Amino acid sequence: MSQSFKEIDLKKIKPNRLNPREEFRKEPLDELADSISQTGLIQPIVVRQVEKGYEVVVGERRYRASHQAGVEKIPAIVRNFTDDQVIELNLIENIHREDLSAVEKGRTCLQLMERFPEKYPSEESLANHVGVSPLTIRDWLKLITSMTKKVQRMVAPETISRRVPEGKIEYTTAVRIARKIKEPKKQLKVAQTLVRKGIRGTTARQVVREIARKPEKSVEKIVEEVMETQSKIPFRLCDIETTLKGMKTQISLEKVDSKIRKDSMVQADLYEPRIADIRIKDILRKRLGDFTDEDAKREGESNLEQFKKKWQIINGKGSWDPNLRVDVVRFEVAKLNPKFDELRRRLSIKFLLK
Repeated sequence: MSQSFKEIDLKKIKPNRLNPREEFRKEPLDELADSISQTGLIQPIVVRQVEKGYEVVVGERRYRASHQAGVEKIPAIVRNFTDDQVIELNLIENIHREDLSAVEKGRTCLQLMERFPEKYPSEESLANHVGVSPLTIRDWLKLITSMTKKVQRMVAPETISRRVPEGKIEYTTAVRIARKIKEPKKQLKVAQTLVRKGIRGTTARQVVREIARKPEKSVEKIVEEVMETQSKIPFRLCDIETTLKGMKTQISLEKVDSKIRKDSMVQADLYEPRIADIRIKDILRKRLGDFTDEDAKREGESNLEQFKKKWQIINGKGSWDPNLRVDVVRFEVAKLNPKFDELRRRLSIKFLLK
């Protein structure tokens, strides 16, 4: 494949019309534009020659940030590419990017199979080309072929950190909705309800499963039933203030219910009603002797010595055994129970959220 390297006037370069990415996050783009303003574009983009100029093949974000930075010329590698090579190259380049959603990947897969059926006759052949499993390809395509565009726009990128932006649903939950719920209006209702109530992970997928299993019931009723059957983690009165203020993000118990897993939603339980729904971020198995000051801070205490004293108050004098292995549950508060005000008054807890 012939290629050349040159500085090209930015105004002669067009954006990539075959790029699968539909959205470019503003904050990273601003940061890149600032960097280009100060030091220039260090890594060249890849372009191909088209009528009246060039078209971006690889480096769309750098191209857009250069425009934003107001530069006149940028370094570029010029190569000859066909349309199918551009689409495939973009897909392979973006296949593991955090900021590209499964919907965008699915749309690109569909383009490849529809436009170039001889090269990509099946999901398996496409999977071999892009280096993922056929099941992954099928999931991406399911989001495109069985889900409305309104719900598609709600699907979050599947990031390594697994952080789901506000107003979005997880990719795995979206796939479950696409597979289990056929009615477009109901798909949207389910997705909007999950977002509004902050339900994610295994709990969200359980809600979708129950909605598909009981079509005669309303979405709200199913959500209520699932949340009522959530697993519980016992909290003590002394932990409530630090938990609700976000200072306590970890609780350690000798044994946690085996149904409680990473990404599930559980009840933070203090008598009745529950004080909040918490989302499990991680569950570790750890010796008490391996706890650090950082663990103590996550437990809502100032240091390890204070946490040791609290452990013995709760579990009995002499209960601190360095060799004892406990379940360490790391969590975040997802939703405060609206009935908690009633509990607060009943227990006269005046120091809580106002």
